[in-house]
Amino acid sequence: MEPGLIDYQCCWCQRTVHTDCLPKVVRECDFGPFRNMIVPPWCVQVARRKGALHKHLLLRGVKDPGWKGWTPLVVVANKKSGNNDGALVLSEFRKYLNPVQVIDLSARKPPAALQWAVLLAPKEIKILVGGGDGTVAWVLTSSHRLDLDPEPPIAIVPLGTGNDLSRVLGWGKENAPELDVGEILHNIQNARVAQLDRWKVEITSSRHLGLRIPSKTLFMYNYIGIGVDAQVALNFHKTRDSLFYVFSSRIFNKVGNTETGEKHAQVLPFQILYLCFGTQQVVTSDCKNLEQKLELYLDGKQVDLPELESIVILNISSWGAGVNLWGKSVFVLMENLERSIAGMLGHSFGKPSQSYHDGILEVLGIYSSFHIAQLQVGLSTPLKLGQARTVEVRLKAKSPIQIDGEPWEQHPCVMQVTLVNKCPVLINQSRN
Repeated sequence: MEPGLIDYQCCWCQRTVHTDCLPKVVRECDFGPFRNMIVPPWCVQVARRKGALHKHLLLRGVKDPGWKGWTPLVVVANKKSGNNDGALVLSEFRKYLNPVQVIDLSARKPPAALQWAVLLAPKEIKILVGGGDGTVAWVLTSSHRLDLDPEPPIAIVPLGTGNDLSRVLGWGKENAPELDVGEILHNIQNARVAQLDRWKVEITSSRHLGLRIPSKTLFMYNYIGIGVDAQVALNFHKTRDSLFYVFSSRIFNKVGNTETGEKHAQVLPFQILYLCFGTQQVVTSDCKNLEQKLELYLDGKQVDLPELESIVILNISSWGAGVNLWGKSVFVLMENLERSIAGMLGHSFGKPSQSYHDGILEVLGIYSSFHIAQLQVGLSTPLKLGQARTVEVRLKAKSPIQIDGEPWEQHPCVMQVTLVNKCPVLINQSRN
Protein backbone atom coordinates (compact mmCIF):
# COMPACT_ATOMS: atom_id res chain seq x y z
CA MET A 1 0.00 0.00 0.00
CA GLU A 2 1.32 3.43 -0.90
CA PRO A 3 1.72 5.92 1.94
CA GLY A 4 -1.00 8.54 2.22
CA LEU A 5 -3.80 9.94 4.36
CA ILE A 6 -5.86 7.19 5.99
CA ASP A 7 -8.32 9.29 8.00
CA TYR A 8 -9.21 12.89 8.80
CA GLN A 9 -9.79 14.72 12.08
CA CYS A 10 -11.81 17.90 12.46
CA CYS A 11 -9.84 20.59 14.29
CA TRP A 12 -13.03 21.88 15.98
CA CYS A 13 -15.15 18.89 17.02
CA GLN A 14 -12.17 16.46 17.21
CA ARG A 15 -14.11 13.75 15.36
CA THR A 16 -12.03 11.37 13.25
CA VAL A 17 -13.31 9.70 10.08
CA HIS A 18 -11.76 7.16 7.70
CA THR A 19 -11.26 8.12 4.07
CA ASP A 20 -13.94 5.66 2.91
CA CYS A 21 -16.51 7.18 5.31
CA LEU A 22 -15.70 10.81 4.57
CA PRO A 23 -18.50 11.22 1.95
CA LYS A 24 -21.08 10.16 4.56
CA VAL A 25 -20.11 12.88 7.05
CA VAL A 26 -22.20 16.05 7.31
CA ARG A 27 -20.11 18.86 5.87
CA GLU A 28 -21.14 21.48 8.43
CA CYS A 29 -19.33 21.00 11.75
CA ASP A 30 -21.41 21.26 14.94
CA PHE A 31 -18.24 21.96 17.04
CA GLY A 32 -18.75 18.80 19.11
CA PRO A 33 -19.59 18.32 22.80
CA PHE A 34 -17.72 21.46 23.89
CA ARG A 35 -19.28 23.91 21.43
CA ASN A 36 -20.63 26.07 24.25
CA MET A 37 -16.99 26.85 25.21
CA ILE A 38 -15.62 27.48 21.72
CA VAL A 39 -15.54 30.83 19.93
CA PRO A 40 -16.21 30.00 16.25
CA PRO A 41 -13.82 31.66 13.77
CA TRP A 42 -16.48 33.89 12.18
CA CYS A 43 -17.20 35.52 15.57
CA VAL A 44 -13.70 36.93 16.16
CA GLN A 45 -12.34 40.24 14.92
CA VAL A 46 -8.57 40.67 15.26
CA ALA A 47 -5.99 43.29 14.32
CA ARG A 48 -2.28 42.92 13.79
CA ARG A 49 -0.18 44.81 16.32
CA LYS A 50 1.94 47.43 14.56
CA GLY A 51 5.54 48.19 15.36
CA ALA A 52 6.05 45.14 17.58
CA LEU A 53 9.26 43.16 17.47
CA HIS A 54 7.17 39.99 17.41
CA LYS A 55 3.91 40.05 15.48
CA HIS A 56 0.81 39.59 17.63
CA LEU A 57 -2.87 39.55 16.80
CA LEU A 58 -4.93 41.78 19.09
CA LEU A 59 -8.56 41.04 19.89
CA ARG A 60 -10.80 43.82 18.56
CA GLY A 61 -14.25 42.34 18.91
CA VAL A 62 -16.22 39.16 19.60
CA LYS A 63 -19.73 38.36 18.40
CA ASP A 64 -22.16 36.04 20.15
CA PRO A 65 -22.91 33.07 17.82
CA GLY A 66 -26.37 32.80 19.34
CA TRP A 67 -25.90 29.28 20.66
CA LYS A 68 -27.94 28.34 23.70
CA GLY A 69 -25.80 28.17 26.85
CA TRP A 70 -22.74 29.63 25.09
CA THR A 71 -20.14 30.54 27.73
CA PRO A 72 -16.69 30.79 26.12
CA LEU A 73 -13.64 29.53 27.98
CA VAL A 74 -10.38 31.49 28.04
CA VAL A 75 -7.23 29.55 28.97
CA VAL A 76 -4.19 31.30 30.46
CA ALA A 77 -0.84 29.77 31.40
CA ASN A 78 2.84 30.64 31.44
CA LYS A 79 4.73 28.37 29.06
CA LYS A 80 7.77 28.57 31.36
CA SER A 81 6.00 27.53 34.58
CA GLY A 82 5.75 24.11 36.24
CA ASN A 83 8.94 22.69 34.69
CA ASN A 84 7.64 23.97 31.34
CA ASP A 85 4.37 22.06 31.77
CA GLY A 86 2.67 25.36 30.97
CA ALA A 87 3.77 24.97 27.35
CA LEU A 88 1.98 21.60 27.21
CA VAL A 89 -1.22 23.14 28.61
CA LEU A 90 -1.19 25.89 25.99
CA SER A 91 -0.46 23.48 23.14
CA GLU A 92 -3.14 20.93 24.07
CA PHE A 93 -5.94 23.44 24.63
CA ARG A 94 -5.22 25.13 21.30
CA LYS A 95 -6.23 21.84 19.68
CA TYR A 96 -9.71 22.01 21.22
CA LEU A 97 -10.46 25.75 21.35
CA ASN A 98 -9.99 28.68 19.03
CA PRO A 99 -6.25 29.53 19.39
CA VAL A 100 -7.13 33.14 20.26
CA GLN A 101 -8.82 31.80 23.41
CA VAL A 102 -5.49 30.42 24.70
CA ILE A 103 -3.08 33.05 26.06
CA ASP A 104 0.55 32.70 27.11
CA LEU A 105 1.22 34.80 30.23
CA SER A 106 4.93 34.95 29.45
CA ALA A 107 4.07 37.08 26.41
CA ARG A 108 0.88 38.84 27.55
CA LYS A 109 -0.41 39.82 30.98
CA PRO A 110 -3.73 38.73 32.57
CA PRO A 111 -5.61 41.87 31.39
CA ALA A 112 -5.20 40.57 27.82
CA ALA A 113 -7.16 37.45 28.76
CA LEU A 114 -9.70 39.44 30.75
CA GLN A 115 -10.34 41.63 27.71
CA TRP A 116 -12.70 38.85 26.62
CA ALA A 117 -14.93 39.66 29.59
CA VAL A 118 -14.94 43.35 28.64
CA LEU A 119 -15.84 42.71 24.99
CA LEU A 120 -18.56 40.16 25.75
CA ALA A 121 -20.15 41.89 28.77
CA PRO A 122 -22.79 41.33 30.00
CA LYS A 123 -22.23 37.84 28.56
CA GLU A 124 -20.38 35.60 31.00
CA ILE A 125 -17.11 33.84 30.27
CA LYS A 126 -15.07 31.30 32.23
CA ILE A 127 -11.31 31.35 32.76
CA LEU A 128 -9.03 28.34 33.15
CA VAL A 129 -5.71 29.17 34.83
CA GLY A 130 -2.79 26.82 34.27
CA GLY A 131 -0.34 27.50 37.09
CA GLY A 132 0.26 27.59 40.82
CA ASP A 133 -1.25 29.67 43.61
CA GLY A 134 0.72 32.76 42.60
CA THR A 135 -0.55 32.70 39.02
CA VAL A 136 -4.14 32.17 40.15
CA ALA A 137 -3.86 35.10 42.59
CA TRP A 138 -2.38 37.25 39.79
CA VAL A 139 -5.40 36.59 37.55
CA LEU A 140 -7.93 37.10 40.37
CA THR A 141 -6.34 40.41 41.38
CA SER A 142 -6.23 41.62 37.76
CA SER A 143 -9.91 40.78 37.43
CA HIS A 144 -10.69 42.83 40.55
CA ARG A 145 -8.66 45.84 39.43
CA LEU A 146 -10.42 45.89 36.05
CA ASP A 147 -13.75 46.01 37.93
CA LEU A 148 -15.32 43.43 35.61
CA ASP A 149 -19.08 42.96 35.67
CA PRO A 150 -19.79 40.12 35.69
CA GLU A 151 -16.49 38.87 37.08
CA PRO A 152 -15.56 35.59 35.36
CA PRO A 153 -15.26 32.46 37.53
CA ILE A 154 -11.98 30.55 37.34
CA ALA A 155 -11.01 26.88 37.17
CA ILE A 156 -7.45 25.61 37.64
CA VAL A 157 -5.00 23.24 35.98
CA PRO A 158 -2.46 22.90 38.84
CA LEU A 159 1.20 23.30 37.89
CA GLY A 160 4.27 23.49 40.11
CA THR A 161 4.28 22.96 43.88
CA GLY A 162 1.75 23.82 46.57
CA ASN A 163 -1.50 24.36 44.64
CA ASP A 164 -3.51 24.82 47.83
CA LEU A 165 -6.44 26.67 46.26
CA SER A 166 -6.63 24.06 43.50
CA ARG A 167 -6.90 21.34 46.16
CA VAL A 168 -9.70 23.15 47.99
CA LEU A 169 -11.70 23.74 44.80
CA GLY A 170 -11.35 20.11 43.72
CA TRP A 171 -8.96 20.55 40.76
CA GLY A 172 -6.25 18.45 42.40
CA LYS A 173 -2.74 18.87 43.76
CA GLU A 174 -0.99 18.39 40.42
CA ASN A 175 -1.78 17.66 36.82
CA ALA A 176 -1.49 14.16 35.39
CA PRO A 177 1.55 13.51 33.13
CA GLU A 178 -0.84 12.91 30.24
CA LEU A 179 -3.10 15.97 30.01
CA ASP A 180 -6.70 14.87 29.36
CA VAL A 181 -8.18 18.04 27.88
CA GLY A 182 -11.53 16.39 27.18
CA GLU A 183 -11.97 15.42 30.83
CA ILE A 184 -10.98 18.89 32.03
CA LEU A 185 -13.45 20.57 29.68
CA HIS A 186 -16.18 18.16 30.78
CA ASN A 187 -15.48 18.96 34.44
CA ILE A 188 -15.61 22.70 33.73
CA GLN A 189 -18.97 22.28 31.99
CA ASN A 190 -20.37 20.58 35.08
CA ALA A 191 -18.58 22.73 37.66
CA ARG A 192 -20.48 24.65 40.32
CA VAL A 193 -19.86 28.36 40.92
CA ALA A 194 -18.90 29.31 44.49
CA GLN A 195 -17.73 32.53 46.13
CA LEU A 196 -14.21 32.96 47.52
CA ASP A 197 -13.38 35.72 50.02
CA ARG A 198 -11.00 38.34 48.63
CA TRP A 199 -8.91 40.05 51.32
CA LYS A 200 -7.10 43.37 51.08
CA VAL A 201 -3.67 43.57 52.73
CA GLU A 202 -2.60 47.16 53.40
CA ILE A 203 1.05 47.54 54.41
CA THR A 204 2.06 50.89 55.88
CA SER A 205 5.81 50.90 56.40
CA SER A 206 7.68 52.71 59.14
CA ARG A 207 10.69 54.88 58.36
CA HIS A 208 13.78 52.93 57.30
CA LEU A 209 17.20 54.63 57.40
CA GLY A 210 15.36 57.93 57.76
CA LEU A 211 13.27 57.34 54.64
CA ARG A 212 9.57 56.53 54.53
CA ILE A 213 8.88 53.54 52.32
CA PRO A 214 5.70 53.95 50.23
CA SER A 215 2.66 52.03 51.43
CA LYS A 216 1.34 49.22 49.27
CA THR A 217 -1.90 47.32 48.87
CA LEU A 218 -1.95 43.61 48.03
CA PHE A 219 -4.70 41.00 47.84
CA MET A 220 -4.84 37.61 49.51
CA TYR A 221 -6.92 34.54 48.63
CA ASN A 222 -5.18 31.62 50.40
CA TYR A 223 -3.07 32.65 53.37
CA ILE A 224 -0.44 34.96 54.82
CA GLY A 225 2.65 33.62 56.58
CA ILE A 226 4.93 35.67 58.83
CA GLY A 227 8.11 34.04 60.10
CA VAL A 228 9.71 30.68 59.51
CA ASP A 229 7.30 29.36 56.85
CA ALA A 230 7.86 32.52 54.80
CA GLN A 231 11.62 32.20 55.36
CA VAL A 232 11.56 28.66 53.96
CA ALA A 233 9.65 29.87 50.89
CA LEU A 234 12.04 32.82 50.50
CA ASN A 235 15.11 30.57 50.67
CA PHE A 236 13.61 28.30 48.02
CA HIS A 237 12.83 31.24 45.71
CA LYS A 238 16.41 32.48 46.02
CA THR A 239 17.81 29.01 45.33
CA ARG A 240 15.47 28.48 42.37
CA ASP A 241 17.23 31.30 40.52
CA SER A 242 20.68 29.78 41.07
CA LEU A 243 22.69 27.30 39.00
CA PHE A 244 22.44 24.81 41.86
CA TYR A 245 18.67 24.57 41.41
CA VAL A 246 18.98 24.06 37.65
CA PHE A 247 21.43 21.22 38.26
CA SER A 248 19.49 19.63 41.14
CA SER A 249 16.13 19.84 39.35
CA ARG A 250 17.61 17.83 36.48
CA ILE A 251 18.63 15.16 38.98
CA PHE A 252 15.08 15.01 40.35
CA ASN A 253 13.76 14.81 36.78
CA LYS A 254 15.85 11.65 36.28
CA VAL A 255 14.02 10.09 39.22
CA GLY A 256 10.81 10.52 37.22
CA ASN A 257 11.84 8.01 34.55
CA THR A 258 9.43 5.10 34.39
CA GLU A 259 10.32 1.45 33.88
CA THR A 260 9.40 1.76 30.20
CA GLY A 261 11.93 4.53 29.76
CA GLU A 262 9.40 7.37 29.48
CA LYS A 263 10.33 10.68 31.06
CA HIS A 264 7.80 12.74 32.96
CA ALA A 265 8.73 16.15 34.31
CA GLN A 266 8.73 15.94 38.08
CA VAL A 267 8.27 18.93 40.38
CA LEU A 268 10.31 19.06 43.56
CA PRO A 269 7.89 17.82 46.28
CA PHE A 270 6.81 20.48 48.76
CA GLN A 271 7.75 18.28 51.71
CA ILE A 272 11.34 18.05 50.40
CA LEU A 273 11.46 21.84 50.35
CA TYR A 274 10.84 21.91 54.09
CA LEU A 275 13.38 19.14 54.61
CA CYS A 276 16.08 21.02 52.66
CA PHE A 277 15.33 24.63 53.56
CA GLY A 278 13.55 24.08 56.88
CA THR A 279 16.57 22.24 58.31
CA GLN A 280 18.61 25.38 57.73
CA GLN A 281 16.16 27.32 59.90
CA VAL A 282 16.57 24.81 62.74
CA VAL A 283 20.30 25.61 62.73
CA THR A 284 20.16 29.38 62.17
CA SER A 285 16.85 30.17 63.97
CA ASP A 286 16.41 33.42 62.03
CA CYS A 287 12.78 33.70 63.16
CA LYS A 288 13.25 32.82 66.82
CA ASN A 289 11.24 34.89 69.33
CA LEU A 290 8.86 36.18 66.67
CA GLU A 291 6.43 37.10 69.45
CA GLN A 292 8.88 39.83 70.50
CA LYS A 293 9.07 41.26 66.98
CA LEU A 294 5.38 41.90 66.40
CA GLU A 295 1.99 42.60 67.96
CA LEU A 296 -1.14 40.76 66.79
CA TYR A 297 -4.67 42.21 66.96
CA LEU A 298 -7.81 40.24 66.12
CA ASP A 299 -10.88 42.44 65.64
CA GLY A 300 -9.05 45.19 67.50
CA LYS A 301 -8.08 43.09 70.53
CA GLN A 302 -4.41 42.32 71.18
CA VAL A 303 -3.51 38.64 71.47
CA ASP A 304 -0.93 37.48 74.01
CA LEU A 305 1.58 35.36 72.14
CA PRO A 306 3.76 32.54 73.50
CA GLU A 307 7.16 31.72 72.00
CA LEU A 308 6.58 31.32 68.26
CA GLU A 309 8.51 31.31 65.01
CA SER A 310 5.57 31.79 62.63
CA ILE A 311 2.05 33.19 62.42
CA VAL A 312 -0.31 32.02 59.67
CA ILE A 313 -3.48 33.86 58.64
CA LEU A 314 -5.74 31.45 56.75
CA ASN A 315 -8.60 31.96 54.31
CA ILE A 316 -8.78 28.40 52.95
CA SER A 317 -8.47 24.94 54.50
CA SER A 318 -5.21 24.00 52.75
CA TRP A 319 -1.72 25.28 53.59
CA GLY A 320 1.79 24.07 52.78
CA ALA A 321 0.70 21.73 49.95
CA GLY A 322 -2.40 20.20 51.48
CA VAL A 323 -2.14 20.55 55.27
CA ASN A 324 -5.48 21.39 56.91
CA LEU A 325 -4.14 23.47 59.79
CA TRP A 326 -7.44 24.45 61.35
CA GLY A 327 -9.23 21.15 61.49
CA LYS A 328 -7.66 17.94 60.19
CA SER A 329 -5.36 15.68 62.20
CA VAL A 330 -5.57 12.72 64.52
CA PHE A 331 -5.67 15.15 67.44
CA VAL A 332 -8.90 16.76 66.21
CA LEU A 333 -10.97 13.56 66.36
CA MET A 334 -12.05 14.28 69.93
CA GLU A 335 -12.96 17.85 68.98
CA ASN A 336 -15.15 16.55 66.14
CA LEU A 337 -16.77 14.09 68.55
CA GLU A 338 -17.47 16.90 71.02
CA ARG A 339 -18.97 18.97 68.20
CA SER A 340 -21.27 16.09 67.18
CA ILE A 341 -22.41 15.44 70.75
CA ALA A 342 -23.04 19.15 71.32
CA GLY A 343 -25.11 19.28 68.14
CA MET A 344 -27.25 16.30 69.18
CA LEU A 345 -27.86 17.90 72.57
CA GLY A 346 -28.81 21.20 70.99
CA HIS A 347 -25.82 23.05 72.40
CA SER A 348 -23.46 25.32 70.50
CA PHE A 349 -19.82 24.34 70.15
CA GLY A 350 -17.35 27.07 70.97
CA LYS A 351 -14.89 26.44 68.11
CA PRO A 352 -16.38 27.55 64.75
CA SER A 353 -15.53 25.59 61.63
CA GLN A 354 -13.62 27.06 58.69
CA SER A 355 -15.01 28.35 55.40
CA TYR A 356 -13.51 30.26 52.48
CA HIS A 357 -16.63 32.39 51.97
CA ASP A 358 -17.69 33.39 55.50
CA GLY A 359 -15.72 36.64 55.79
CA ILE A 360 -13.70 35.22 58.69
CA LEU A 361 -9.98 34.47 58.91
CA GLU A 362 -8.32 31.77 61.01
CA VAL A 363 -5.08 32.76 62.77
CA LEU A 364 -2.59 30.17 63.99
CA GLY A 365 0.88 29.97 65.49
CA ILE A 366 3.74 27.62 64.58
CA TYR A 367 6.57 26.95 67.01
CA SER A 368 9.44 26.09 64.64
CA SER A 369 10.40 24.64 61.26
CA PHE A 370 10.50 21.24 62.98
CA HIS A 371 6.89 21.87 63.99
CA ILE A 372 6.12 22.50 60.30
CA ALA A 373 7.59 19.08 59.45
CA GLN A 374 5.33 17.49 62.08
CA LEU A 375 2.31 19.29 60.63
CA GLN A 376 3.19 18.00 57.15
CA VAL A 377 2.85 14.38 58.29
CA GLY A 378 -0.06 14.92 60.69
CA LEU A 379 1.88 14.34 63.92
CA SER A 380 1.04 17.67 65.51
CA THR A 381 -1.39 20.58 65.47
CA PRO A 382 -0.73 24.32 65.35
CA LEU A 383 -1.60 26.78 68.09
CA LYS A 384 -5.05 28.21 67.34
CA LEU A 385 -4.91 31.92 68.16
CA GLY A 386 -8.46 32.71 67.07
CA GLN A 387 -10.79 33.80 64.29
CA ALA A 388 -11.46 37.37 63.22
CA ARG A 389 -13.01 39.57 60.55
CA THR A 390 -10.10 42.00 60.67
CA VAL A 391 -6.46 41.23 61.48
CA GLU A 392 -3.73 43.75 62.27
CA VAL A 393 -0.04 42.96 62.63
CA ARG A 394 2.37 45.58 63.93
CA LEU A 395 5.79 44.42 62.82
CA LYS A 396 8.57 45.95 64.93
CA ALA A 397 11.57 44.25 63.29
CA LYS A 398 12.47 42.95 59.83
CA SER A 399 10.80 39.63 59.09
CA PRO A 400 10.01 37.41 56.08
CA ILE A 401 6.39 37.46 54.89
CA GLN A 402 4.58 35.47 52.22
CA ILE A 403 1.18 35.98 50.65
CA ASP A 404 -0.17 33.05 48.62
CA GLY A 405 3.31 31.59 48.25
CA GLU A 406 5.02 34.83 47.14
CA PRO A 407 7.67 35.72 49.79
CA TRP A 408 9.70 38.85 50.54
CA GLU A 409 11.65 40.48 53.37
CA GLN A 410 9.50 43.08 55.14
CA HIS A 411 10.82 46.00 57.20
CA PRO A 412 8.83 47.29 60.23
CA CYS A 413 5.28 48.15 59.25
CA VAL A 414 1.62 47.97 60.15
CA MET A 415 -0.26 45.33 58.15
CA GLN A 416 -4.06 45.41 58.10
CA VAL A 417 -6.12 42.60 56.56
CA THR A 418 -9.76 43.35 55.75
CA LEU A 419 -12.43 41.80 53.53
CA VAL A 420 -12.94 43.50 50.16
CA ASN A 421 -15.55 41.36 48.43
CA LYS A 422 -15.99 37.86 47.03
CA CYS A 423 -14.77 36.47 43.73
CA PRO A 424 -16.41 33.63 41.77
CA VAL A 425 -14.58 30.32 41.47
CA LEU A 426 -15.51 26.97 39.90
CA ILE A 427 -15.83 23.86 42.07
CA ASN A 428 -14.93 20.57 40.38
CA GLN A 429 -17.99 18.42 41.17
CA SER A 430 -16.28 15.20 40.08
CA ARG A 431 -13.89 15.43 43.05
CA ASN A 432 -15.79 17.54 45.62
